[in-house]
Amino acid sequence: MRNFIRNIDELKNKLTSENLPGKKVQYQMAPPGREDGFPKHNNYKNAAVTLMLYNKQNEIHFPLIQRTNNNFNDKHKGQISLPGGKLDNSDPDLYHCALRELEEELGVEKSKIKPLGNLTDLFIPVSNFKVKPYVVYSENNINFVPQESEVQYILEIPLRDLLDVNRIKTGKIILDNGVELNNTPYFLLNDHVVWGATAMILNEFKNVISGY
Repeated sequence: MRNFIRNIDELKNKLTSENLPGKKVQYQMAPPGREDGFPKHNNYKNAAVTLMLYNKQNEIHFPLIQRTNNNFNDKHKGQISLPGGKLDNSDPDLYHCALRELEEELGVEKSKIKPLGNLTDLFIPVSNFKVKPYVVYSENNINFVPQESEVQYILEIPLRDLLDVNRIKTGKIILDNGVELNNTPYFLLNDHVVWGATAMILNEFKNVISGY
């Protein structure tokens, strides 16, 4: 991990290759019974999320957010997630969407971001989103400004915690509607349960960098 900064170019090469770990490792962190792959229909909505790496106290971190409970139309309200959202008509592409959401939700300016590549697309059945995860890097000091209407608070996660095998747990997840998901894999990060699509995306990234 100490050499991570020197390996940014190597990470970028991995993320821009056609040999991402993909669905196989994503689904290692999928809730039991989750639909496999993409639906046969094509009327899903497009969205993008950002996994932003940055240096804090000489250690690589990335932010997660806890979404507020304010938006009753948000299928993921109150959950821990990567910053991101749906593609708007004003977005020329999904990468622009990812950076726009990053700036809106966390106050991170686009000018401070360097693109590294992307991870494998993931379909989220409950919200009918096809999500493109982007990985970016910032060499700047980051002062987050959370969007109060959508972000309850920000978790700054040391990258070493994601790589720690002891952070992977299995347990019961209780949804807002009372449904219980037993034997669900999740990451325990900063004492928070990170599960579902976010955990699936993070697990692929973990596998990309596991050689470091």
